[in-house]
Amino acid sequence: MFYTVKVGTITNAQRARAALKYRGIKSDITRLKNPSKGDGCGYAVVVSAYDIDRALDIIENEGVYIRGVEVL
Repeated sequence: MFYTVKVGTITNAQRARAALKYRGIKSDITRLKNPSKGDGCGYAVVVSAYDIDRALDIIENEGVYIRGVEVL
């Protein structure tokens, strides 16, 4: 199972992915198919369910605002 962590912009998605990679967590950047108004530009990072709790902590500590988390 995978989770989609909504971060809004491509820049935030790149920052989140780089921080996760540095700490050994594999992730991918994706574009939301139908972003709502609160999703910004509609970018997200996909993370496995196994790593989601640690990934959320890392992304928040990086200073990236998380706009939501959904099961993929």
